[in-house]
Amino acid sequence: MTKVHVQQALDVFAVSIDAYIQTTMKPLLGGTLEWTSILQELDKMRGKGSWTYSTRDPALQLRMLTERLGGLGYPFDDGDPNRTLSSYGSVLRIVRNRLSHGGEFETFDALHAVDTVRTVLAHIGDVDASAKVADIRTTLLGELVDAEQSSKVTTEQVTHVPRDSEEKKSGNVRAVYDDGLFGQVPWEPWTTVVVGEQEDLDSMRTNRVKESVRGLIEIIAESEGPVHQDRVAKLVGLAFGFSRLAPQRAKRILGQISKASVHVDGDGFVWPLGINRDEWLIYRTSTESQRPFHEISPVEIANAAVSLLKADGQGTDTELTRGVLQLFGRMRGSKVATRQVQRGMDYARAMGRIPQP
Repeated sequence: MTKVHVQQALDVFAVSIDAYIQTTMKPLLGGTLEWTSILQELDKMRGKGSWTYSTRDPALQLRMLTERLGGLGYPFDDGDPNRTLSSYGSVLRIVRNRLSHGGEFETFDALHAVDTVRTVLAHIGDVDASAKVADIRTTLLGELVDAEQSSKVTTEQVTHVPRDSEEKKSGNVRAVYDDGLFGQVPWEPWTTVVVGEQEDLDSMRTNRVKESVRGLIEIIAESEGPVHQDRVAKLVGLAFGFSRLAPQRAKRILGQISKASVHVDGDGFVWPLGINRDEWLIYRTSTESQRPFHEISPVEIANAAVSLLKADGQGTDTELTRGVLQLFGRMRGSKVATRQVQRGMDYARAMGRIPQP
């Protein structure tokens, strides 16, 4: 029954947050476009297949709250140093993912999910919707007392990651990803949330823990994909309180990737389902402190090389390699970085996107 209460809370959330998103986005889109048009354009650039974009779909609503909207940045965190909506939205993405996959919700899990919804609704000032969810919470508390559960409540915590502010642009949905060079956007790390305790990950025996791990893998892929599987393991470990992962723990996490709704390419990068990597035209600028070069997909490197050739014309392989390294914040290339650039250029040539040497 606890799953029913979580769904009820998300139903209330979907109605309320849609109105809030529309109000926030209207002046930014010139008052003529649905806010879903932003996600359509972003997905088109990512090579993601088209489908129906409903303004009442919590999955899309939560993407709006948590993802960088191209040149618009993070409009729902504007003026909020705590980044309340993107932080709690990241938690709710995991909740919705578990719910859509038929995951189990113990009473404590459901209570925290409903509490998170109530916090978001109170934050946006929807008193009536917040009161409805408070009633759902009261029902759940009654169930908690009746069940006389003695297990410890695991509280999800959010690690805040600073983000650079973005100047807002309005009037045209193309401004969403107009960052000067075609396909260039800043790299954004997934906002880490703690969803369990270390002993949960060490046992990996219950379906609930396995579902949580798979859900995290899918959310991380949606947020950072293409993301190297080693980084996926590291981020899942952080979500269970491990700052460092022993090889055996990493192996347990990696074993769940094949059971999650993601795709792993031949280079070990995890992609969300529905993304055609041959049509994914983005490259994400970053520094060495943000991403080790081996964690940058050859597809992303290929996109950067194509962008450079379009801007500067034909150059030597050495010049192109140097330019790609600089786009990703490297003044000089290590052996690892140079090899990774070569993989990217090999991929671009195999696809016919840059000329043979």
